[in-house]
Amino acid sequence: MKRIVYDRELGIEAYMLEDIVQTFPNHFHDYYVIGLVEEGERHMSCRNREYSIGKGDVVLFNPGDNHHCIQSDGGTFYYRAINIPKEVMANMAEEITGKKELPGFSLNVLPDEEIVCYLRPLHQMIMEGFCGMGKEELLLLLISALIQKCGVPFPKAITECREEVERACQFIRR
Repeated sequence: MKRIVYDRELGIEAYMLEDIVQTFPNHFHDYYVIGLVEEGERHMSCRNREYSIGKGDVVLFNPGDNHHCIQSDGGTFYYRAINIPKEVMANMAEEITGKKELPGFSLNVLPDEEIVCYLRPLHQMIMEGFCGMGKEELLLLLISALIQKCGVPFPKAITECREEVERACQFIRR
């Protein structure tokens, strides 16, 4: 089961995957994904690197990161995530760093309790339709911690090929 909620105040969406057993084929997104494995184990490939992910792992995808994953433990997969458009991320990065530049994340898998402590309640607030300042504060704390722990300038190679990726996305959506 997949449930998605869009938060108009923050301009991001949250989703929950429950009881998933299917394979996710090779794909990419044109937005940031910050996810948390709640249960299950998967084998994931991202940017030509292989990972084993499981309970408590934070999963990070930059826009354009090519990835896929398959179940590796014979059980089901529970995963929560937020999707952040590039414009929203640029605005948050400016508030945090003083520069309106997209960050990149050097890691795709990060087992980190601090990040989980920001992500889980933020996700829950969005899923429950909570209105108020607490969400924005948690989002800023989450992004600030990620930038500190694994932030790098958004790769120029990705920026330069962005037009080609955008055209490919438009073609696929037709």
